[in-house]
Amino acid sequence: MSSVNPRLRSLLVRSLPLVEQRRKLLTEAIERSLAALETEPEAFGQAEMTATMLVQLLLDQVRLLVESGELGPLGDVAAEHRLLDITGRHYSRFGDSLVPILRDILGPTTPREVATAWCDAFWAIVRAAEPARGSGRRDPVNGAVALH
Repeated sequence: MSSVNPRLRSLLVRSLPLVEQRRKLLTEAIERSLAALETEPEAFGQAEMTATMLVQLLLDQVRLLVESGELGPLGDVAAEHRLLDITGRHYSRFGDSLVPILRDILGPTTPREVATAWCDAFWAIVRAAEPARGSGRRDPVNGAVALH
C-alpha cells in the first residue's frame, strides 16, 4: 500500500502537529510498554532503541503521507531493523500499545478514531516496508504480503 484513503489522511493531517509536539512522551511511553512486555533477557537498551526507531519511522512516514498522500521509500527499513534485532514481535507490541498510549498522551478529548488512524498508518508502513518477510499469504484487503 503506497497511499491512504482521504479520511485517514485527514485525521493524520489534523493530529500530526500534536503528535510531533508530544514525540518525547510517545517514545518514552512506548519504551516502557516494550520493556514491560519482555519475558526473556533482552539486550541492554533494546526497548529504548526499538521505541526510538519505530516512532521515528512512524512520524517520518506520516509526514510524507500528509504532504503527498503516499508513503516514502522504505527499501532499507527491513534490513536495518533486522540488523538492530527489531522483529515482528516488536512491531506487534508497538502496534498493540499505540492506540492506548496516543489516547493517553494526546488527552481525553482526542477522538479514538485519531489514535486508530495512527495505528492504521503504522501497519500500512510495516506492510509496505516488509513485503518479502511474509509467509506468502496476501492480505485480502490491500494485497500486501502478511508478516510472520
